[in-house]
Amino acid sequence: MKKTIFLILFAFALTFSFANETEDEVTCNPPANVTTVAQSAGSVSFDWDDCTGGCTEYKVWYVRQDDGYTSNKVTTSASDISFSGLADGTYDFYFATVCAGGVSSIIGVEELIL
Repeated sequence: MKKTIFLILFAFALTFSFANETEDEVTCNPPANVTTVAQSAGSVSFDWDDCTGGCTEYKVWYVRQDDGYTSNKVTTSASDISFSGLADGTYDFYFATVCAGGVSSIIGVEELIL
């Protein structure tokens, strides 16, 4: 009987502690006005508005739709980036802002590279 009561109290305490746990609120805004500024054979360049409100850098990466290849995430403090040596195909490029509060939501841009 004591073992059953202990297990019930333990389960209640465990459930209550997880239910009251909250994630840190992300205060970063995603990059604004992400624009393709140049594109040529196997390359593409993007530009976006400088962030405000304590951001420190951006993370950018892409996924090639044809085979699902995902690039490494590039971390940059610049508000522009170029990719070259890309095979022909459709790509999804992703952009996020990093700040003291965490990482912003992600902005995605689809581009056809020829």
